[in-house]
This record gives sequence, structure tokens and C-alpha cells, in this order.
Amino acid sequence: MFAEDLLRDLRREGFTPSSIASYLRRISTRIVATLSERADLVRSVAGTSLVLFAIQFGAALLLSWAFGRRVGVTYLIASSVVLLLACFWILTHVGLAGSPEVRSLRRIPLPVGLTLVRLAAVPAIVLLLREGKWTVVVWLFAASAFTDVLDGVVARMLHMESAIGAVLDPAVDVFFNGTIFLALTAVGALPWWVASLMLARYGILVAGTCYLYLFHGPVKIQPTAFGKLTGLVTSVLVGLLLLGLAYWSDAMRARLKEVFDVGLGVLAGATIIQVLFIGLANKRALDQERLLEEAALGTGPGDQGTSGKVVGDVRWPRR
Repeated sequence: MFAEDLLRDLRREGFTPSSIASYLRRISTRIVATLSERADLVRSVAGTSLVLFAIQFGAALLLSWAFGRRVGVTYLIASSVVLLLACFWILTHVGLAGSPEVRSLRRIPLPVGLTLVRLAAVPAIVLLLREGKWTVVVWLFAASAFTDVLDGVVARMLHMESAIGAVLDPAVDVFFNGTIFLALTAVGALPWWVASLMLARYGILVAGTCYLYLFHGPVKIQPTAFGKLTGLVTSVLVGLLLLGLAYWSDAMRARLKEVFDVGLGVLAGATIIQVLFIGLANKRALDQERLLEEAALGTGPGDQGTSGKVVGDVRWPRR
């Protein structure tokens, strides 16, 4: 994603302002040059975005009819902005891709389209949460969670795994879950400390991944068993909480809701501790291994290591 060959030069030059400016200029030139040669893939991105916009437009009409013009118009604007940013990211990723798998890609795979559908559902869920339409939110959240499972199943069954999907899917998961927790907190359905812990977990993962990529070398995003399990349990707990907020009586809500709040908080705290300790331990091991390799081979600080290490849900690639 960050053009590793150009990043090596940036690391060697110590991230000085002039080297950063040169890096940005070079990656911009590469993106334009690559995309100008990939007209078929650019058309595929445009076609996919057009289909998704048609879906969003139909959803906006339905929301306007059911909940009012303001909800429908706001959804159409917000989802269009999100879709535009996602398509821009895909084109940027393709423009900077160095792997043969991405260079040979001629059209956007179906699983990536399903991931984008889940992304487009986020503004609708947030708006309906603000309107207090809990019943609709429950089923929309369930449908979105189903697409999270479906895109992986489709990718494996139809052999449509792609580097774009491998990065976009967890990125959308972070955006989806983080936004839902913020929205639940904003409407008073979730304590602020629970949302803060969850956002801290996602922030550590994103910031840690970017740090490792920028300053140490390329990383491969590969969910661990613990990461998959905690993600599943988090989705189930949020889904059950939404189901309860939609259908519980006031007395039942007073008895049970706090249990879900504490459960989500404990889960978030556990994942933060796990990610921090594994990340720090593996960073220290990688630094030591890197020094040994540089001493043996006489390489500079910008060269890459060779072995795989797991850092949270991010895995160093094996050569």
C-alpha cells in the first residue's frame, strides 16, 4: 500500500521533510502512471461504484418514505462520501501495488463489492440509531454482519481471494465497529468507558500496523484465531444488546443491560492487553533479529527481515 521500494529510501534518509516530500511526489507519479495503463480496472471500479450508488439511491428513497426526507437525504450524502473515499483507496492501492496478483487484476472481485455494501450500511445504521428505530437497526446490523461472513465464504468458494480484499475487509471492520460504538455512546445506549476501550483497541491495531509498515517493513494482515474469536463474540454481544434495546421491557432492560456493558468492556480490555504484550514482545524480537542480520550481512537499516512474527492481528510475511 505504501510502495515498499520507495519506503526503503525514505527510511534510509531518516524521514526528513525533503525525503517525505520526494516520497509523496514519487508515489503520486506512480499512481497516475499505473492507473493510466489499467483502464480496464479503472472502468471496473467505476462500474462497481455505479451499481453501489444505485443500491444506495434505492435505500435513500426507502428511508425517506419510511422515516422522513431528512433521513433519506442525509443517508444518500453520507454513504456517497464513504463510497467515494473507498473507491479512491482502491485505486490508490492498485496504483501502488507491487505484487503480481494485484497487477494482474482486471476487475473488482465480488467479495470486495460485498465488503463495500457493508461499508455503505454504516451511515444508515447511525442515522436510525439517532432516530431510535431500534427494530430496524437490529436487522440492518444483522444483515451487515452476515455480509462480513459472506464475503469471506464467497472469496474462498469462487477462488476470488485478493490482496485488495485482504486489506479492505479488516479496515471496513474497524470503521464499522468503531462507528457503531460511537453512535451507541452518542445516543446513551452504551457507557463512554466501554466505547473508549473498544476504540483504543482498534486504534492500537491501526496505529501499530502503520508504525511497523513505515519504520520496519511490509506486514501482512492475517487475523489470528484469538482476533477472529473476539471479533465474533463482540459482534454477537452487540447484536444481542441491540436486540434487547429493541424488544426488552423497561424492567428487563434495567436488569440485563449493564451485564452486556460490563461484558463488552471486559472483552475490550482483554484484547488491548493481548495486543499490547504480543506487539511489544514481537517488536523487541524483530529488532534483535534485524540487528543480527545486519551484522552478519552488512546491510543497512532500511533492509527487510526474513522471518514471520505475529503482532496482534498483523503478521510479518514469511519469505
